[in-house]
Amino acid sequence: MPSAITAKRRRGKRGSIRPPNRGLAWVMFTLERKLGPDEFIKTFFDVNRQDHQRPPHPWDELFRAGQCTREQLQGWGKERYYFTKQVPIKEYSILYNCPHAEVRRRWLPKAIEEEGEDLIGKSGKPHPEYWLDVCAGMGMDREMVRNSEPLYGVKFAVDSFANAAFKSSWLLGVAVSEGDDTAKAMARDLEIFRRHYSWVPDDALTFYKLHADVDQEHGLLRKEILQKYADTQELQEACINAQLMKNNMRRVMADSIYMAYVVQGLKIN
Repeated sequence: MPSAITAKRRRGKRGSIRPPNRGLAWVMFTLERKLGPDEFIKTFFDVNRQDHQRPPHPWDELFRAGQCTREQLQGWGKERYYFTKQVPIKEYSILYNCPHAEVRRRWLPKAIEEEGEDLIGKSGKPHPEYWLDVCAGMGMDREMVRNSEPLYGVKFAVDSFANAAFKSSWLLGVAVSEGDDTAKAMARDLEIFRRHYSWVPDDALTFYKLHADVDQEHGLLRKEILQKYADTQELQEACINAQLMKNNMRRVMADSIYMAYVVQGLKIN
């Protein structure tokens, strides 16, 4: 039997994640049928992997090549904080909206980790504070970043994503949570900082070191929950689309950041 993805592509329907001859993802992804748990998870990750085959965003190319100026990196760091501080809110939205005690109990340690393990007598602080360490390492004042307003395009992208994904459904919150792909991206970006932006102190990069490790464990938890609870075609489609929406949200953020800090030369100080 053909896979759910290839069957859609052969018929030229919306199941293809890329329109012909274009590098943009379709807004919605549809399945032909409900998938079994293993096939759904494979499709979930296959669609995400194929979506990441789109041409890199100009901001990502600039960053990965080590060509960002100090001012451009500072602008990116400030804007990224607005997204980062939403993550603990996402974790609590999942806990608040989820009716399944089993899921809540398994998800609670992740929520505490994001909010700060100092809550339970450990040394970890809230993860947005680790991002402020990155910003401080770039030469910015922590309180300035904490109290700053994001670019309108960044705020629009993040708020739209939050309202459509994790604030509307606990399961979609799980679908857009960090996983193996996030861990790999964090490890890659940590190496980029060390190679190209060594003026940022290594001890300011704990945010990347943490996520390169723990997101693999989080990814396994996400996978197990999605396998069990995405048990209708509609829920499976919604989870896949939430993931694609997150990817597109990141690209809209990058659009705004690139236009403001690269094309227009905006400086935050």
